[in-house]
Amino acid sequence: MISLRRFPVSGIDTLSVVIYANDGARLEQAVSAVTVAAARYSTDHEMIIAAGPAAAAVAARIAAARPPVHATYHVQPRRPSYLLRDACGLISGDLVLAIDAAAPPSALAIERLLAAYNGQDVLVGRRTPAPAHPLYRAHTALLRRVLASDQDDPLLPLALFRADLADLLPGDGEPAPPLAHLYAVARRRNYVTGQIALPAQSIPVRPSGVAEVAALVAQGPARGARPALGALAVVASLWLLLRRRR
Repeated sequence: MISLRRFPVSGIDTLSVVIYANDGARLEQAVSAVTVAAARYSTDHEMIIAAGPAAAAVAARIAAARPPVHATYHVQPRRPSYLLRDACGLISGDLVLAIDAAAPPSALAIERLLAAYNGQDVLVGRRTPAPAHPLYRAHTALLRRVLASDQDDPLLPLALFRADLADLLPGDGEPAPPLAHLYAVARRRNYVTGQIALPAQSIPVRPSGVAEVAALVAQGPARGARPALGALAVVASLWLLLRRRR
């Protein structure tokens, strides 16, 4: 744990930061952003990286250079949900700040999320304005239907939640993003949840792949939604995308 002498701006005593990384390209950027923000808003914090094969070398270098950073490594590719669960298995803090290294938020976005914490069970952000890419819109619409969630921005790769809620994270076979799944389950169980506005430019958009959207359609919508609507959304978004590229 990293001990800080000055009193934090918010009331977070112990914070565990978990970063799940299937790609090491932006991992160092994510660690730097978290280091600045976490130092301001918590008295003690730790950082745990769960790294897939492509991110293992970068994670090992960061962990060696920054002793308070711990890392776990996987020789086989894993879904983000598996990596996040793996990292959460090592946490010792009361709150968890979870970040996807594929699209790391800036220190500003992280600070805004930490500053907005007021005892919620799960706190997430939403990009304002929302990304306009048609595949992104199709993916988010499908996620809301599949997860039966009111989350405005279910693809946001950033969330703050109580450490004991880590058991609500999805399994390795779940195609939905793990943080969107966590928020949706918490809402259905009537936990205290919250969403705050974050500047869109501070959080890069990880493009939604056609395979990911197709996996959601195959998974089937929750609570009686019609599968045909999901398939129609995918076809329409692909048609718009092709038109834009002409």
